[in-house]
Amino acid sequence: MTGLLPRRTLPVLMYHRLGRCPGGDPQLWVTEQTFARHLQWIRQRGLRTLSLDEAYECFSSNSPAKDAVLITFDDAFAETLERAAPLLQELEMRSTVFVPAGLLGKRATLASQGGSYEIATEGPIVDEEGLRRWIDAGQEVGSHSLTHSDLTTVSPETASAEAARSKRRLEEVLDHPVLDFCYPFAHHDAEARRAVSEAGYRAAYAGEPPTEDLFALPRMMVFPDDTEQRYARKLSGFYYWISAWHVRLTRASRRR
Repeated sequence: MTGLLPRRTLPVLMYHRLGRCPGGDPQLWVTEQTFARHLQWIRQRGLRTLSLDEAYECFSSNSPAKDAVLITFDDAFAETLERAAPLLQELEMRSTVFVPAGLLGKRATLASQGGSYEIATEGPIVDEEGLRRWIDAGQEVGSHSLTHSDLTTVSPETASAEAARSKRRLEEVLDHPVLDFCYPFAHHDAEARRAVSEAGYRAAYAGEPPTEDLFALPRMMVFPDDTEQRYARKLSGFYYWISAWHVRLTRASRRR
């Protein structure tokens, strides 16, 4: 994505929580009104919201659809799914939530990774029935490990267990295959990618920068203060290329 010519990448948007931030990292929260506005921006641009199967086809064939976007949520906090589902359903849009399967129905406290907050976010994770309601609303589910562990900081054996046991747990709850994974904190290395692959997933989502590795697929975090112009850049499929050129220009300006 650092070449001279622009290359389109399927836009994959990363949300965390919907509502007003009561504490922790406010960058993880987008209000319901803002999310509804984002969905309208997607519709106004004539974009389709993809299923995981459709997104996988785009990435595996290296041919991103020009009129599509994948919407994803991390962590599966109950109130976020309850707020997001009717907004998506009303507009006949799809999305995916990545679930830490071992935390279903529990209250979770997720640590901050390198940020200025000791606790990034906390609250109840969706329970089994809530997850089934999410599916009934036309939405999808992927794995986010068993306990939201950073797979790059645990032993290879633990990383393998986190990936495999999460897959089995979600498949038991939903009674259908779970084929896609998302790394907690977007952190991955060769050992983490191996663990996810050997657990039987077909693909894994990470963060930036983009790669062509199906087990390090790119996503862009959505922030509460994203303007329509910045959001449009993220939807364009050229956001990574634009960002890479911005870095190049900034470095060149500093050298001068």
